[in-house]
Amino acid sequence: MDDSKQSVTDISKDSFDELKASLRGQLILPSDNGYDDARKIWNGMIDRRPKAIIRCAGVADVVRSVKFAEKYALAVAIRSGGHNVAGNGVCDGGIVMDLSRMKGIRADPCKTHCHS
Repeated sequence: MDDSKQSVTDISKDSFDELKASLRGQLILPSDNGYDDARKIWNGMIDRRPKAIIRCAGVADVVRSVKFAEKYALAVAIRSGGHNVAGNGVCDGGIVMDLSRMKGIRADPCKTHCHS
């Protein structure tokens, strides 16, 4: 593992507080009210406990979440609707990036289809 990455056990409350302050969306930790509801998915047979759930409010939240996960070498699960039968929208000990509240989309068709 890269020396710049820290282990999961090195994640301090201050680190989570700093992440929370940088987000427009919501950071939910195991000690928070609502954590058990936030980690549930459609398939009730899946019972995984992520280290954090981030309800992203926009692209900047996604970027910050990915950088945080990389820094601490955390697995990342991406959830949109939470209906994947295999439970891929939640993970144990990692970060769940919940994108279900991101309803808008902006596309620049020239980035892929226009020639300069």
